[in-house]
Amino acid sequence: MNPAPLSFRAVTALIVAAYAVLLGVLVAALGHDLLRPVPGLAPQVSWLMHETTQIRVSALLASGRSGSASLYALSAALSWGLIGALCAGGFVWGVLNKGATVLGVDKSMGYLTALAGLYALSTVVELGLHHLPVQPRGFLHAIPALWFAAMIPSAAILARVGALIAHDFGALIVIALEGEPKRIAELVASAEETRGVTSMEARLARRIAAMRAPR
Repeated sequence: MNPAPLSFRAVTALIVAAYAVLLGVLVAALGHDLLRPVPGLAPQVSWLMHETTQIRVSALLASGRSGSASLYALSAALSWGLIGALCAGGFVWGVLNKGATVLGVDKSMGYLTALAGLYALSTVVELGLHHLPVQPRGFLHAIPALWFAAMIPSAAILARVGALIAHDFGALIVIALEGEPKRIAELVASAEETRGVTSMEARLARRIAAMRAPR
């Protein structure tokens, strides 16, 4: 008896778990003096901000820690690569399989709203910190170990959520464009049963069905 193929949820979970473990081992093996603060470093709110990687790498290089600087730059590149690859892979998977949504439109919109809000908050906080008359230096934000501790799990979470959202987006787009009556009917039935008749996904599915109905 052949084992059932892994679901998209399971595949993405395995990928981000492997990323977190492997990168964590790499940092533990190659990182040196990661608990020693970087002197004179102004606070950076998140590794996701545009200039954070450059600022942190430059600060590490200026303090004579080229190995840690290279390790941080590599970790940031791998993290962004994971997010981009899983989002692209999720979209392609959704387009090719045209299956049921895995996260759902309602949850996807909730996650996107939360992420946009967090990014906006981070931007406001960072701008506020940079405009302080005297910027705090040498506190917890200057400890490289905490940079990695924040980067690895957050990248894993963002990559998986992004992959699930992209999967659903791809599936809905191809179903709407191809307009197969049977598949659209399945989408409507599945959305109403699993998400609820009044859910955003069910309303969207019914709208797609109405748009693709023969005139």
